[in-house]
Amino acid sequence: MMYSPLTSVFDHLGLLSRLQTQLEYGQNPFTWGTSASLPPRVTNSSQTSNQGADGEHHKGLYHPKPAIRPTLPMGSPAQPPSLPLSKNVNLVNKQPEKDKTNMTKLHFLPEDKPKEVDEAEKAPVLKPQTPVVTHIPIKEEPQHTTAAGPLLNGSRWFDIWDNSSVFSSVPVSELDPMGKKRFVAPHVIYKTDKKPDEPCSITTSLSYFPDDEEGGEQNVTAPPKVPPSNLTVVTVEGCPSFVILDWERTDNDTKEYEVTATAKGPDGEKVSILTTNLTHTAVENLTPDSSYEFKVKPVNEYGEGPSTEPVVFNTESADPRVSENASGKDAIWTQFPFRADSYSECNGRQFVKRTWYRKFVGIQLCNSLRYKIYLSDSLTGKFYNIGDQTGHGEDHCQFVDSFLDGRTGSQLLPDQLPSRPGFYRAMRQEPVSFGQIGGSSHITYVPWYECGTPIPGKW
Repeated sequence: MMYSPLTSVFDHLGLLSRLQTQLEYGQNPFTWGTSASLPPRVTNSSQTSNQGADGEHHKGLYHPKPAIRPTLPMGSPAQPPSLPLSKNVNLVNKQPEKDKTNMTKLHFLPEDKPKEVDEAEKAPVLKPQTPVVTHIPIKEEPQHTTAAGPLLNGSRWFDIWDNSSVFSSVPVSELDPMGKKRFVAPHVIYKTDKKPDEPCSITTSLSYFPDDEEGGEQNVTAPPKVPPSNLTVVTVEGCPSFVILDWERTDNDTKEYEVTATAKGPDGEKVSILTTNLTHTAVENLTPDSSYEFKVKPVNEYGEGPSTEPVVFNTESADPRVSENASGKDAIWTQFPFRADSYSECNGRQFVKRTWYRKFVGIQLCNSLRYKIYLSDSLTGKFYNIGDQTGHGEDHCQFVDSFLDGRTGSQLLPDQLPSRPGFYRAMRQEPVSFGQIGGSSHITYVPWYECGTPIPGKW
């Protein structure tokens, strides 16, 4: 340590201990009790007052805590100017705090690690800066929305929380493919998950409804006294040929229900009656862009009960991208029983029509949108399965005038199928050939098709 010439004088006068005491208490030894002074310390910067870590003048009984750099002994070599001192509150040793929004404030400048200074921090600071505060966002639970309408107010099958991505009180698109506004009402629910290039399917839509209904053997002594409640029309966006009616059972006296669908048009009213022992049913073969009225009546062995109030629904326009329009007449299919080399899951009515490539197409229904397709050279001859050399019959929907690649059932490999005679081809628009399909032929065939085209069509 280097001393000035006055050091020996202070030692001689016994003032060194007083100097140390005064330094410990933060007093200036050169202005109290003596007029003697030390020569100024050599430095390249202007003389500054002694400051603490928070930039304030030191006050108190102990040595001030250095802010950025330690105090140099007198006579040390010249130092570069110090970094600007922050005027912010000293946050060293403070624990993280919780604010009113339950977010943690993370403080920096830990006492046990030196602060790293990058190039941006070397620039002069003109104004005090607010301490950096990092907020940790609070995780929010997803919000579910519910569709309005009576179907959601007590229906035993429809759970909006589980099916909110499938069913809605409004369609995804307000307009149908022809620009007509889709029908919206409190008693109407839309099934909105069908893709535009996907064929309509009654079977898939009915899979959301239960097969078994509540109620057991009851001692019934009179006709039903109250009508079913909550009659709702469930429609699939892009599928004008059918709707599903759903309602609530209101008593244990009902054995079955009679469903009446009335088409209202310029030619008057046309009525269709269905019977079911379930509390839902599909009404098929509706005419696009038409108005319908639906009612449900409870029935048992003693008679009929009162009907529900009628509900109205308007079907949307037919999509010209799905099917060809029949020219010259409405009915392009004729109900006709034919002999088939059967490989089918469908056991319903049979229909036939003549094609432009001089073959007869035979259809056997599972429902109006799922059917088995056959081909024959003559109306009275045998109708055969159609094989596919490159797929599983998706392009066979062309035989029912559909532009879609259809959905087909039980897509087995050829060697998993019985070998049998049939027609076959590889691509859409290609003429068919006749030969062996299945077995070792490398040609597949399927038990049913869904092509988006309803058969027989309008009713």
